Amino acid sequence: MWPVSVIYMSGKRLPGADCVLSFSMEPLIFRITDIAPETRDAATLKLEPVGGELYVPGKMPAYEAGQFLTFLLTLRGRALRRSYSICSAPGVDPFLAVTIKRVANGEVSRYLLDHCRVGDTLVSLPPFGRFTLATHPQQQRNIFFIAAGSGMIPVFSLLKKVLREEPLSRVTLLSQDRDEDSILFRKSLAVLRVRFPLSFHWSAFLSKPADPRINGRHLNSTILEETVGRQGASVPDAETLFFLCGPLPFMRMSWFTLRVMGIEERQIKKENFTVDAVPAPPVSTDNRPRRVTIHYRQKTCTIRVAYPDTILTAALHQGIPLPYSCRGGRCSACMARCLDGQVKMSINEVLSEKDLEQGWVLTCVGYAETDAEITV
Repeated sequence: MWPVSVIYMSGKRLPGADCVLSFSMEPLIFRITDIAPETRDAATLKLEPVGGELYVPGKMPAYEAGQFLTFLLTLRGRALRRSYSICSAPGVDPFLAVTIKRVANGEVSRYLLDHCRVGDTLVSLPPFGRFTLATHPQQQRNIFFIAAGSGMIPVFSLLKKVLREEPLSRVTLLSQDRDEDSILFRKSLAVLRVRFPLSFHWSAFLSKPADPRINGRHLNSTILEETVGRQGASVPDAETLFFLCGPLPFMRMSWFTLRVMGIEERQIKKENFTVDAVPAPPVSTDNRPRRVTIHYRQKTCTIRVAYPDTILTAALHQGIPLPYSCRGGRCSACMARCLDGQVKMSINEVLSEKDLEQGWVLTCVGYAETDAEITV
């Protein structure tokens, strides 16, 4: 695999832009140092940085447990980007690694798993994501991780972090998989259960166990409610946290069950891996161009944005390489802070009420309702 170079440069005035652009974005370049099979359809890639604007020789890029990398590739002449969760944890693992699971008809996952070799290089945006956890050594609380399939990848990173950095807390993992062989990090999780017998509790639900004498089980709302209550995570305990990651129906079930139990929205974090469809723009008959001033990478530029273009779409068309990944309002890679004016979002799956109060918006689903100013 040849290194992929993605550099955005322009030294001329673009249509609709009120400035001369000289933006550039040089992502991180990683070399694959090891490829370790995890299951029959997943593998972990260990990475070391070897270049890029943010590259510091001999130093890993800063990241948090639970975040992801967005790889930039060109396949068959098409520029593609895909995000993959980091499975390592800073302070626990001496390396940076992502785990990739093969997706049926997944062009990028099949390419990476079938063609990547040790020594190849991959280009990525810097680590990003809000599926993270702040730990406190003296904290004593209940933390639940509810994961299915590849949702185990960021959860595994968070598990290692909290077990190491918050030893007084009680950590419960509820996982759903097809069978024993499809459980990601199965051996490592078993080791953690032995190493932390008092603080780590793991219940694995298998829909089709290898032993035909054992009936398959699915984590459902009844079991989830009973398990949460049995672990002593009563509703008044405002310090209890829940982390959800897996297929959308699985997360909806978990989310609604917890909310019905009285768990507050701020206590629940979820990570979306898929976007069913790009959200349609909100209904509007006002297509007058708006002036949007963008502060990005120590540069400032004002562009014109007109409905039905989002701020991200307009910026990309006018040569400003704002960061993004899913383009569906579900991953937070395109976050920006609105300093002035009004930006309306067609969907929001990641920003909290506190984020909204502070002016944070998602540019990939953000529409300028007035002249506005944002900083990325």
